[in-house]
Amino acid sequence: MAVYKVSYVIPKDPLASTILIQEHPPEVGDVVTLHNQTYRVVEVITLMPPQGPIHFLHATIEPITPKNP
Repeated sequence: MAVYKVSYVIPKDPLASTILIQEHPPEVGDVVTLHNQTYRVVEVITLMPPQGPIHFLHATIEPITPKNP
């Protein structure tokens, strides 16, 4: 079974960024909740080749707000 270490980065708020270990990779358009805030995935990049079952990904996310549904 694959494991995904995902670096979630919020460009306008880098202190809110985090790394999560997940069973499924994020995809563009996915919605995630971090720090009680909801975000949309806008970009996913593979950081390096998988190391056995572990995949390393970077996901850029943006906050979902009433103006940005």
